Amino acid sequence: MAEVGRGVRNTIAKPPITFAMIELADSADCNARKSQWLGYGFKDVTPKFASRSTVPSLNGSMVPQGRDMLHDMVMTDADWYMVSGHQGALYSSDYAIYTTDGVLDVPRLYNDEEYCGFFNEAYHEGRWDHASRADPNSHANANEIYLRATVDEAPAPIANHKQDNPLFDLTAWAPEPKGIILSACNTLAYTKTRIAWSGYFPNAVIFGTMARIVSGTWVTNAIASASMTNEQFWRDPKSVLDKPGACEELEKQLTAGFPKSSKIGFIYKKTIYLPEGPDRADFRY
Repeated sequence: MAEVGRGVRNTIAKPPITFAMIELADSADCNARKSQWLGYGFKDVTPKFASRSTVPSLNGSMVPQGRDMLHDMVMTDADWYMVSGHQGALYSSDYAIYTTDGVLDVPRLYNDEEYCGFFNEAYHEGRWDHASRADPNSHANANEIYLRATVDEAPAPIANHKQDNPLFDLTAWAPEPKGIILSACNTLAYTKTRIAWSGYFPNAVIFGTMARIVSGTWVTNAIASASMTNEQFWRDPKSVLDKPGACEELEKQLTAGFPKSSKIGFIYKKTIYLPEGPDRADFRY
């Protein structure tokens, strides 16, 4: 297990680096990342929840406050954002579109699925598990939260739930952040999600996964274990990654700290860095 919380000296003369977090499932990964960032002297600017010692999951009784937070997040300028939760196609039934004789064509799923998003437990156990494009309201839940991860929303009549993503919406006014951590399964696997994140944030560092993960802590631990993610990286990732070979080296370090059963990567300046080498962010399998 990687050590989360590598000590880095912070200087009073330097302005604080800010961060904001959205947690839609288990808070362990966001809590680990928040603890490390606070240890660096960074400042949590998450609306409603910044003063909390831990990051709340937007489920159950926290949904009303969570929705208020997401509303305010649209006006929150941060250096780094982290989104954690469940992530996948619009509904689990979408996989049937890409299945023949019981075999899922995974490359076609990743290439052609038009609508993906992050979601909380209520959406997962409700619409995601039970709804379909033909019956989009099956098992709708008043506590569901869904944030689209593609440029386009799924239109009626195949979807009738709210799909706003505050991080996409804040690009209308806020300066581009230094980076984003996407902590969930397959966050960079779908072509349409890579196009969206790299399009909205063309110069940011966007960490994510290319396969299923058991825990979001896999992502936070891999990032923490990389020797390149020191104070200079978090303050100015461009000064680190713009050096020749630096992106490839960071990917090697991330992969070394990530379970072999999955795959981690990152997008920087519309190029995705993976264990097998760099490619265009919009590549097709």
